[in-house]
Amino acid sequence: MIKDWSVQKIRQEIAKIRFAENDPRMDGFVTWGCKKDLYEMLWYIEDELDKCSTYADEDDFIKRREQSILLRTLGKQ
Repeated sequence: MIKDWSVQKIRQEIAKIRFAENDPRMDGFVTWGCKKDLYEMLWYIEDELDKCSTYADEDDFIKRREQSILLRTLGKQ
């Protein structure tokens, strides 16, 4: 398989949208549009993941992510 995409480039594009959404010089009408774009991408990715196969180490991979989120949340308290 030829991987003709870059996760790093996709992340950079998403970061641009998040930066625009958080721009204090813009009003809520504009920034809400940015956040809606992020939601649409999230839901699209979730729908695509639902169509994917399940793999042996997948549960551990997801569990590590959930633990990282929990530790980050606890650290903010």
